[in-house]
Amino acid sequence: MRLTRAQYHRLGEVGLFEGRRVQLIEGEVIVMAPMGADHAHPLMELNERLVRALPSGFKLRPQLPLALGDESEPQPDFAIVAAGDWDSSDNPTSARLAVEVSDSSLAFDLGRKAALHARFRIPESWVLDVKERTLIVHRTPGATKYRSVKTLKDLSAVSSSALPGLTVDLRHVFARRR
Repeated sequence: MRLTRAQYHRLGEVGLFEGRRVQLIEGEVIVMAPMGADHAHPLMELNERLVRALPSGFKLRPQLPLALGDESEPQPDFAIVAAGDWDSSDNPTSARLAVEVSDSSLAFDLGRKAALHARFRIPESWVLDVKERTLIVHRTPGATKYRSVKTLKDLSAVSSSALPGLTVDLRHVFARRR
């Protein structure tokens, strides 16, 4: 059975998801893996860099939902939205840039989640691959996928085409290996 966002919220209100990290993708409740240090450290570092680099007039939404249609409410690690693009009584219906920090969820983030972002016309989506220490940049959304996908190994000055003025140095966001 596929759930709507309204049904998903009602189930959350009665405590069905208590103690779990979940998101709604295409009517399906997806349980997110517990967050380990390999995910948490880059998340913390990336948050700091994005806040400093954020152009005026935009808001950074860390791990907060986007209302993508009636059946999806993903929670990207970061979504950057224009400050006036949504009514604060509900979640934004799009973002200029969605960012995922990915270790155990790489296939999901590059597949189903990227396709969802493309379908809802998010102009740019980044997936930071923690294991390979690369950034996969998706641009030019189409009906079912992004038309441009590039893997960046040089992370010294990553710029967004969807947010002119946003350039971040991602070389040092990864946890040190012991």
